[in-house]
Amino acid sequence: MTEKFKVEMRIVIPCYNEPEVMNVIYSLLDCERENFAVEILVIVNSYLLSTESIRMLNRKSYNELIAFAESLNTPDFYLTALLVEDIPGHQTGAGLPRKIGMDEAAQRFKKEENLSGIIVSLDADCTVASNYLTEIYRHFKQYKLKSATIEFHHPIEHLDKENEMRKASEVYEEYLRYYRSALEYTGYPYAYYTIGSAFAVTATSYLQAGGMGKQQAGEDFYFLQKVFLLGKTQFIATTCVYPAPRISDRVPFGTGPAIGKMIETQQIQKLSYQVAAFTELKLLFAKMDGFFKQPLEKTEKELYSLSPTLQTFLQDDHFLLKIKEINAHTASLTAFRKRFFTYFTAFKILKYLNFVHPYPYELSDVKKQYPILKQLLLP
Repeated sequence: MTEKFKVEMRIVIPCYNEPEVMNVIYSLLDCERENFAVEILVIVNSYLLSTESIRMLNRKSYNELIAFAESLNTPDFYLTALLVEDIPGHQTGAGLPRKIGMDEAAQRFKKEENLSGIIVSLDADCTVASNYLTEIYRHFKQYKLKSATIEFHHPIEHLDKENEMRKASEVYEEYLRYYRSALEYTGYPYAYYTIGSAFAVTATSYLQAGGMGKQQAGEDFYFLQKVFLLGKTQFIATTCVYPAPRISDRVPFGTGPAIGKMIETQQIQKLSYQVAAFTELKLLFAKMDGFFKQPLEKTEKELYSLSPTLQTFLQDDHFLLKIKEINAHTASLTAFRKRFFTYFTAFKILKYLNFVHPYPYELSDVKKQYPILKQLLLP
């Protein structure tokens, strides 16, 4: 640490079985910087289940990071590597290592009495745009953000157009963008990407949300659902994270497994939920204000105009009782809306979508559904 530069940003990178982890370090080193200090925290991790070859590679990566840090570290930019071995449990994944790193970042900010410091989540297989650091910092300070998600793109342009990796990566990225756009179409207020390598939070928000979860995968999704409720969130589109397009078995779902499955099965397509199912939710959310301080009988009648499957889902979820409870604890329409979406979260939306698929809907190729959605989103 130095007296001249204040640490304003800590970038947390889990590293497991990553022979080319230095690529992300070089990419961050090449970024534009301003008059604040940035610390990179790399959590080189292995589990009790990890093979000896993975442990050896991890130790090699750790030693390389330590040696590089000794020559790299300056008053405004430095690298800290932590070796965490033999993590207990019956599964592996990024959840616990990400938590270890983000917990450490939050505690360092707390010790420095800088809870407005920014904790950035990144992955070891990524590179970033040259304005990555400055744009994240600018957005947090200018817009007083509690959290942010960051634009991403799988760099595949160097691959031949018929290359399976390129085609699979394109399809999976299109799937991610379709699903987020569909959430936005419904009127859901927290329609943000939840990608572990492309978000940032203040130390305060991290602590208020209870920290990152330990899930084998999807830890970013569950954590960010809590963070979005805490205050202002923004999608930063003026910079970009570039996750490597590759097959991976580190987690049970996500980019790596999805791409691997498409290539293995020779089916370069991604199925997703039909636009019609999102339209049903849009109709429900459009009625939301009419549920405020109204008799339950009137609310129940409003639900009759919804599709039978959505009505059944709401009945099974005791929707009317939830609305009664929300009304009992809110005095304004603004508070009602916020509490409504604290109840009807992205996770509940996912449960609904799984409920109505395959009946009355079947999963459909994203390439068929996305054009339909884009037409509906036109002004």
